[in-house]
Amino acid sequence: MLHIGICDDNQKDISRVQELAVRFSEQHPEMPVQIQAYSSPYDLLDDIEKTGGFDLYLLDVVMPHMTGVTLARRIRERKERAEILFLTVSKEYAVEAFSVKASGYLIKPVNQSAFEDAVLDCIHRLSPENNPSLLLKSKDGIHRISICELMCVESFNHNQVCTLSDGSMLEASATLSELMEELKNFSVFVRPHRAYIVNMDFIRRLTARELLLTDGKRIPISQSRYGEIKNSYFTYMLHV
Repeated sequence: MLHIGICDDNQKDISRVQELAVRFSEQHPEMPVQIQAYSSPYDLLDDIEKTGGFDLYLLDVVMPHMTGVTLARRIRERKERAEILFLTVSKEYAVEAFSVKASGYLIKPVNQSAFEDAVLDCIHRLSPENNPSLLLKSKDGIHRISICELMCVESFNHNQVCTLSDGSMLEASATLSELMEELKNFSVFVRPHRAYIVNMDFIRRLTARELLLTDGKRIPISQSRYGEIKNSYFTYMLHV
């Protein structure tokens, strides 16, 4: 079951998207759809707090009192795994859509083909095989974290501290080398210094001496590893 939350202050646009979702479900009976519509961002946020979130959000960009981009940021603050599609009359919001990790946007009036392609892409992104995880053993138990949420690992006083994308931290029992061995199959991870592992998805800037991460953290680069890190990062940038 795919749970979809729609938020749009225009009832005609809501009805149109609901109609497209029903057709999608009829054409893909293996993927039943459940839809909940809201005309107010605040009502959507209230329901999320009370009953939990949705798999897919379809958000109008321009709404009174709160924009769709701001609403998306509020949803992302919950750190739940969900896909977001913006509904808009213009492509001018594409950059802002990227800033909240949206899957894309649909131009109004939305047509069936564009809707189906976008939803199928979101379903693909939500599938477990596209969201690998890592089991981390710590003093208080075993934690399963998504690979895409692991920002960096720092070795400090013989402890490995993992920083996650929401700013939380976990202390892992494994050594840094053992963690790097587990992460070696994921090309986004590099080891710029003997005391650090970094997820390149979170690098804001690379210099000859350090990496600046999206949360402001500065990670030193060993002189002997700079060439390798630079090549890895440039290769990564060519494929994102």
